Amino acid sequence: MTQQRASARRDEIIRAAAAEFDEAGYAGASLSSIAARLGRTKGAMSYHFSSKASLAHEVAEYHFTQWEGVHAAVRADGYVGLEAMILLSFVVATRFRDDVLVRAGIRLQHDAGLRDVKLPPPYVWWTGLTHKLLEEGRELGQIPANVDLGDAAEVLVEAFTGVQLVAHSQSRAQDIYERIERYWALFLPGLGVADGAELVKRLGAASAEY
Repeated sequence: MTQQRASARRDEIIRAAAAEFDEAGYAGASLSSIAARLGRTKGAMSYHFSSKASLAHEVAEYHFTQWEGVHAAVRADGYVGLEAMILLSFVVATRFRDDVLVRAGIRLQHDAGLRDVKLPPPYVWWTGLTHKLLEEGRELGQIPANVDLGDAAEVLVEAFTGVQLVAHSQSRAQDIYERIERYWALFLPGLGVADGAELVKRLGAASAEY
């Protein structure tokens, strides 16, 4: 098998595993069910992955590692502070809606059956980044001094996670864009932004570039 074919086959298996984890959870998925999605046998997959745990790790790694690049691209285009945070929220939300690898990676973070796979601690990176962007927003005069940035970062990440989970449960995340607009309509006044509707619409539209 050539390196290019092997890489394509590996990616195909990871995506099939993500679809299975997304639908059945880690405990409900099996190598047999993943192989069935591909129309192959477990033996045909063993060249690339020897266990369900190794597949879960790959799916989670895809989810965790992509966001630094997205954040870098957003900053390279000049978005900082509160604007970068709002823009990123729409990018994450639409990828959650459209990319099964993102949905599966997030589901694996919450899966109680996932005991034999070591994953990075969930939410730590996002909470740290949110705090950093809030600090930038304060320096730019977007956020008043009386806002507790540590508390704000934690609550924003906690609530955003809830939006994802409820959207997935209620509509398979088809309405998550609208839910994120509502999320910001409720939270921006608490961050000192009295009228952020136009800002949110502009950044939501700009998120399609990422």
